Amino acid sequence: MKEFQGKVAVITGAASGIGRALAERCVAEGMKVVLADIEGAALEKAESELTRGGGTVLSVRTDVSRRSDVQALACKTLDAFGQVHLLFNNAGVAAGGAPWEATWNDWEWVLGVDLWA
Repeated sequence: MKEFQGKVAVITGAASGIGRALAERCVAEGMKVVLADIEGAALEKAESELTRGGGTVLSVRTDVSRRSDVQALACKTLDAFGQVHLLFNNAGVAAGGAPWEATWNDWEWVLGVDLWA
């Protein structure tokens, strides 16, 4: 894709870090941006700041480890913009520590966010 103006980008993990930087760049390129993140307050702040900067932005609180949240994200995106041109599956987590020290719940969380999303 060479032309980004007016295209639609969906970014998971968009409220901070790499996801936030991607969102800023997409807005700068004239894209419509859908921000998805589990952190509600940070998500609202990102949407407010990007919109104030002239962006067309939709934020959707999303836990990417929950299929129903991801389906809702897709529906809200398509309802608002009709299509998706770029999808950044950026959300990711790590349990920390040695892998053999991770609990069942740690692994369930990591796989839910990093693999199933």
